Amino acid sequence: MRTRSLALANVLHRPLRAGVAVLFVGVLTAQMITALALSHGTLNEVAERFQSVDAELVVLPRQENVIFTAGAAFSDKYIPLIRSVEVGARPAVDHVIPVLFDVAKLGGQQQRLFAVSRRDIPAFLGGRKLVEGRWFDDQGRFEQHVASLSESAGRYDPDRVDPAELARACELVIDTRLARVGGYKPRDEVDVLGRRFTIVGIVEAGVAGRVFCSLAALRHIKMGGADWSSTYFVKLHDSVSAEQTADVLAARLGARVELKSDYSKLLREGFAQVFAYMMGISGLLIFGWVVFVFLIIYTMVLERTREIGILKALGATRFFILRQTAYEALIIAGSGTVLGMALSFAVRWAADRLFPLLTIDLEPRWFALALGIGLVGGVLSAAYPGWRAARCDPAHALSYE
Repeated sequence: MRTRSLALANVLHRPLRAGVAVLFVGVLTAQMITALALSHGTLNEVAERFQSVDAELVVLPRQENVIFTAGAAFSDKYIPLIRSVEVGARPAVDHVIPVLFDVAKLGGQQQRLFAVSRRDIPAFLGGRKLVEGRWFDDQGRFEQHVASLSESAGRYDPDRVDPAELARACELVIDTRLARVGGYKPRDEVDVLGRRFTIVGIVEAGVAGRVFCSLAALRHIKMGGADWSSTYFVKLHDSVSAEQTADVLAARLGARVELKSDYSKLLREGFAQVFAYMMGISGLLIFGWVVFVFLIIYTMVLERTREIGILKALGATRFFILRQTAYEALIIAGSGTVLGMALSFAVRWAADRLFPLLTIDLEPRWFALALGIGLVGGVLSAAYPGWRAARCDPAHALSYE
């Protein structure tokens, strides 16, 4: 206990220096925790939203990645092929949800636009409810309009589409987080794909995307009504093996078929370089504060050379001197780590108000990692200064000025 009290007194002997050291360690620790919490939290939030779709499989072009896929690649002629798949002489597929992707700038940043059919909304949103307004293309009016113009092959002349009907079909549903960020409410108008779209509804957060529109409307705007989709979500019958069905579908369609449950793993693989970058930055931050604490402790040892000589002359052992130096480093590193944890909560509070679409997930493992690094870093930063102090010759130290 006396050793710890002496170490604390040595640290507080220069309160400004100690305060700057603790603040420096705290800021770097907060940066590390926040960086890890932001990168993992954002990807976890995206993965959880993707899992909300009531489906087991995702079908996409063979060369595409389920995370970065965009545009259109599939004709709806694939849908009957998917529906007819059998596993063990039993029909495997219950429902197919075609989805067309594009982008829309809302809330100050690019958002993926999910175009789905009005009839597929319940399955695609996984039970999430509207909190305000209504769904787009109410009663499927635009779908019925283009269907009435279609020929037997399912195609229609886009020039025959009534502009008034198309204008009414340019509607969006957004989630509550995006509505809060952009201050959007039903009946607000926004520019999307060079047209004026009206926000008609706001859905609970947690759905696969943040922006939704009519599949028929986006197909008309983007491809002149061609029945193409970017991907298919496939709902299977109960007790059907998702793995076997995925293999059969991939062979039949020549496409890439992924289990929806694997999306989190695929997401992490897709952003592996980002994770590597974040870990590299975190490593540099840790190295920086270890070096800084090392310099502080080394300076403190040099300043106390005479006092260390007196202690050794009075019978202090090398272990006593070494332990005292380690305590001093741990006081600075530990205090800075605790401060960094508190600062990370402050950063999350500020981010929630300034950038609400960001997800900073302060998991317990990041705090445990910070504590471990604080302890190890404190010991490492004190290793050489402590060794130097322990080897100090009392006669030389007492003559040191």
